[in-house]
Amino acid sequence: MKITLISAGIGAVIGLLRADANNFAFEAVLGALVGTVIGFGCSLSEILVFSNAQLRTVRRLPPVSLGALRAVAFGGVIVLGLSVPSLLTAQTLPWQHPDFTEVFAISAGVAIVMSIGVEIMRFLGAEATLSLVSGRYNRPRLEERVVLFADLIGSTALAERIGELEFHVFLQSVALDLAAPIEVTRGNVHRYVGDAVIVTWPIGRGIEDAACLVCAKEMHKVLKRHAANYRERFNTEPLLRIALHCGPVAAGEIGDWKKEIALLGDTMNTAARLETAAKVLRETTVLSDVLVKRLPAGTSDDLRHLPPYSAHGKREELVLWAFEGQP
Repeated sequence: MKITLISAGIGAVIGLLRADANNFAFEAVLGALVGTVIGFGCSLSEILVFSNAQLRTVRRLPPVSLGALRAVAFGGVIVLGLSVPSLLTAQTLPWQHPDFTEVFAISAGVAIVMSIGVEIMRFLGAEATLSLVSGRYNRPRLEERVVLFADLIGSTALAERIGELEFHVFLQSVALDLAAPIEVTRGNVHRYVGDAVIVTWPIGRGIEDAACLVCAKEMHKVLKRHAANYRERFNTEPLLRIALHCGPVAAGEIGDWKKEIALLGDTMNTAARLETAAKVLRETTVLSDVLVKRLPAGTSDDLRHLPPYSAHGKREELVLWAFEGQP
């Protein structure tokens, strides 16, 4: 919707710039309509095809190939959008108009910039990209977040057995599978650390409808659904160990030529301790009592208490819960 609205605004501006003195309003509305069609069409193709976590083959393509495919798809959408005025005013077809090349070039340029922006966000993450551009974390700030640590079980032995390159392919496959649950629950991938992924949500979004717990459940389910593919390719089934916690974190930029948004504080340390606790207690999904108390009513019906856990560096024992329905 944001991209569509931006495209409509750009179309309206272009319409005004190209309008005669007597038809400003008409050209602005027409330009906004063209921009809406182009923005909506390009966004729809991005969502359904190029950024669709379910289309693993497309997601694996290198950026150059994705860019070429986007150029073809966006070009078709642009021509469709530029046809709108002809359809409404019964004028000549858009490619027969003397200004078609100029208008097409402008529209294609905007679409290419948006495509490059999408690829940059895929590399850095949407939250990190927008935050770095806006300067939101130029100075550290305290935020409340839900934190999810997901770690692959038995990955060290697997890496030794299949080798580094094949293990990298394995990790990429797992990351692609985990993308869908993270995107559906509107989580942000904070960082990939070896065979682990750290996901965060702003506290409100993470606890609403127990989104963080839904994400954990779906992570287990998606890997189980694709277990046969992993057995055939890697002779193993990926299993996750997940820890969930919430609390204040210090968020801010770190680095110069290569920047990232760092999340620091006791909340992050405790989440890491929970992941260790899950390993010791032989559980695959562990939640802190702090988080459970903030989840919606009825969520704890699927949870069970775990024995008190003494974590390294913690003076008080941790009160933990486990998900009953875990695989």
